[in-house]
Amino acid sequence: MSTFTGLNTMVRGVYINQMQLNTVGHNITNADTTGYSRQSVNPVATKAEYTTDGLAIGTGVDALSITRSRDVYADVQFRSETAKEGYYDMCAKNFDKIEAIFNDTNQSGIEDSLQEFYKSWVNLSTNASDSASRVAVIEKGKAFADSIETAGVQLRDQIKDIYDQIEIHVTDINQIMEDITNINRTIIAKESGGAYANDLRDQRDVLADNLSKYININVHESQYGAYEVTCGGITLIAGVDRLHLDFAKGVNSSEYGVDYGVIDYNVRIRESDVDFLPESGMLRAEYDAIDQCRHYVEDLANMSAFMMTTFNDQHKRGYDLTGNLTAAVDEYGNTIYDDDGKTISVPDTKNFFGETGVQYVYNYDEVNKYAYVTIMESSGIYRKDEYGEILKLTGVKIIGAMATNKDFEETGGYRYVAAASAYDDDEDYTTIMTEEDMQEHLIDWGGRTADGTNAVYMSELFNMSYDNIVSAGRSNVFAVSKYAETQDTVTAIGGLGLNAYYKSEMTKLSVAAQAMDTNVSEQALIMDQIQNWRDATAGVDWNEELADMIKYQKGFGACSRCLSVMDECLERLVNNTGAVGR
Repeated sequence: MSTFTGLNTMVRGVYINQMQLNTVGHNITNADTTGYSRQSVNPVATKAEYTTDGLAIGTGVDALSITRSRDVYADVQFRSETAKEGYYDMCAKNFDKIEAIFNDTNQSGIEDSLQEFYKSWVNLSTNASDSASRVAVIEKGKAFADSIETAGVQLRDQIKDIYDQIEIHVTDINQIMEDITNINRTIIAKESGGAYANDLRDQRDVLADNLSKYININVHESQYGAYEVTCGGITLIAGVDRLHLDFAKGVNSSEYGVDYGVIDYNVRIRESDVDFLPESGMLRAEYDAIDQCRHYVEDLANMSAFMMTTFNDQHKRGYDLTGNLTAAVDEYGNTIYDDDGKTISVPDTKNFFGETGVQYVYNYDEVNKYAYVTIMESSGIYRKDEYGEILKLTGVKIIGAMATNKDFEETGGYRYVAAASAYDDDEDYTTIMTEEDMQEHLIDWGGRTADGTNAVYMSELFNMSYDNIVSAGRSNVFAVSKYAETQDTVTAIGGLGLNAYYKSEMTKLSVAAQAMDTNVSEQALIMDQIQNWRDATAGVDWNEELADMIKYQKGFGACSRCLSVMDECLERLVNNTGAVGR
């Protein structure tokens, strides 16, 4: 009995060592396979046999299981940090693209055209009688408007490109979730007998890792071995069932208040028809990137609104070469009279940007928090849209409207540039807020072709803040203070000069981009640490595997040798004993 027990023990030894050698070979051949986890045989002593004398004789070894070397906590950390890495990388790339749009190093961007436009007004202030100086102001104004228009188009195109990426990524996410669901189904079937489908589990973990690049996820394993994947409290995958994400039907951005010139899309869960927006990952970064682009569209719109309202208003406070006057009208188109019943006159000067004969009015919607510009006709009636509502220019519509007046393109159109101030500066204008008060300081044109005082005031709008202009107390206070009683920001760009506003926004862009680049670098270090942590457990070490190979080979050889010896013993017993007389 004990002889056969010994044979069985050695057979098991050969079998288990062969299994371990096969597993080592599997590890070595998959050392470079993405997501592969080192596998190992878990041996366990088999049940002993008891003799009639009460002795327990070992019966060898058996394989309890073949399992993966995997640190679940490291997996949790890896997926969490991968979502952050995807978010930072995507945001950093978007900042790089925005910085490229506003890049002024080649002297062809907004800052350069802004400075050239400013210099043209400074030059006109000392050369007001020079037609070439007036033409230069018009041409530099065109270049400035074109640079803003170009940047607006590029930002709009970037938003469209991001939406195209989102649509592709939603498709990728759905495919990954489908693959995980299918593998869940296969694992449940294969592990129903008690074995572990290690290679399938590795494939599923790779898919979960890839999914975590797009969205932040939490992964839990059910008692049947299937993964349950959640995102922000929403269960996306539950075993063999999953939700589906749809790239929802687009809505024109103007329907939300500000017109960005694009169609906006949401990601929705098909089964519940609710919006889906993860907390992190590439998908969240893409929506945040769209918001970043919108912010800079609004900056351009604010600059354009400033030129259409305050800048135009100051231009119309001066005389052009015609020197004509016209009757002032109120917001209803009614002629304004002074206390003596005389008509209040104002210079008959054209808008520098936009149309002739209209007044562009800056407004701010306090409820919905966005700025817009309305257009008042010469009759005092506000222009209406196709629905009969007051037309509100927002976003790209303001940018598109900011073009130099077409009247400047006429033969001799340079004469419409208002270089001379129509008001004297003998008194403090700080408290003057009505046309009646301004009328007292209106001065005759008198052929003042060399007068560049209004050109000075126009140039001050580029670099002087609202407070500085007000403290100076000259006639240009009227234009910058026009909305002071009803608006917190007094002008479309707040209390800043145009140049200061642009530089402030560009500084914010530079700081934000640099901070995001820092996040990317720091996150890369974190990812390296976590990957090393993972590899320390799941990675295949060739030195360890070769050492195990030698050990299991020796074990296989030892067990085989024992079997040979025991076989020789049995042969001797069978053939050479028990025969009487031999």
